[in-house]
Amino acid sequence: MRAVARRLGARLEPVWTEQEKRMTEAEDSDLPLPQLSQGECDAVASVPGPDSLRAVKGNLALTRPYYGAGFEFVARTGGPRDFSQMQGRRIVIQYMSVGHLAAEAARLDWIGATTPEGQIAELQAGRADAALIWGPALGTMKDRLKDIWPPTAIPPESLRWNEHVATRESDRELGKAIDAALGEMLASGEIGRILQAHGVPAHDPFDRVFTRTSLMSLQLRR
Repeated sequence: MRAVARRLGARLEPVWTEQEKRMTEAEDSDLPLPQLSQGECDAVASVPGPDSLRAVKGNLALTRPYYGAGFEFVARTGGPRDFSQMQGRRIVIQYMSVGHLAAEAARLDWIGATTPEGQIAELQAGRADAALIWGPALGTMKDRLKDIWPPTAIPPESLRWNEHVATRESDRELGKAIDAALGEMLASGEIGRILQAHGVPAHDPFDRVFTRTSLMSLQLRR
């Protein structure tokens, strides 16, 4: 968003919200969209599609998708490379996440952790052979991923989303300007370079993403 602001000739003023500490259901959201609709900020980044707007009172709009994010399959060096190699092995998931539902649906042998950092700790301690971790969370841990395979596979459709920027519909000019800036940054490869620099798996927007139907029929090969 700092790069977007530069393109708009504007100054970025972050509005910080307190991190939710309690466990929530897989489909609950901690996005600060109520604050956006109430005018406490003007834009919210990394909004995973129109479903995210349903529970918010107020008319919000989304820009084009500007990167794809999902639950990434990661493992220790020398370990499994994808779900097809998980027979007889154990995966660590984050409780109450869609990754948790995926492991259940695939009938994988799994253990749980409450945070992505906890998942990496379980993996590095040898208590699991692989982990299913929310991709953007890997960026906060890039200096702690010793002896961990970088993700190599594209997340399955049921475990991936496209990320957008949300604005108020009444701020149409701002929404159009951010959308245009994102288009330029996608075309130049700037967004991918920013993601890579921060250790986040760099996926272009996906053609097909998670839907409620895919959640109901979630299946992964073992």
